[in-house]
Amino acid sequence: MRTFETEFKSFHQRLFNLKTFTFLASFIFFTYLILNFKLLTPSQSIIIQSLFSLIFIVFIIFESKTNIHKITLDNEKIILEGETFNKKWKKSITIKETKIILKGIPSRNGLCSVIFYLKFKNLKNTYTLNKFETFSDEEILEIFNEFKKLKEEKIILDERLVIYRIQEKIEKCPFR
Repeated sequence: MRTFETEFKSFHQRLFNLKTFTFLASFIFFTYLILNFKLLTPSQSIIIQSLFSLIFIVFIIFESKTNIHKITLDNEKIILEGETFNKKWKKSITIKETKIILKGIPSRNGLCSVIFYLKFKNLKNTYTLNKFETFSDEEILEIFNEFKKLKEEKIILDERLVIYRIQEKIEKCPFR
């Protein structure tokens, strides 16, 4: 049995992060463009602004609501501990019925800014690990390798390529 634990982030810390402020800055910029160049009538502008505001708020809350901060890998099950909004929860899923997906969120700023994460797909639910960069890249690799070892699965070519990119990031960006 191996346990991986990371820092705890409250809902407010997840909600008010750099990604949220980036979306907010983009929203304010486009609002300025629409109002300054008078591309729409005032009533159309208010409707579109309201619609974009609603979509922005729903998207940010949906993205920030759930976080997993502790994972325990046992021989037959995975125990996930996290929180939705500020309510803590604990789920246990079987390894045999679970599929793991290793992915990265690309960045225009180069390899050092890529965020790698894991998805656990079960029959009923999908759980995303490292959505808010709480786990290190080394821990992501360890969790992935431990899962594959416990499930007795081979690592396929696509997964090897992502593992290579993670190892490359660890070597090239030691202070991240």
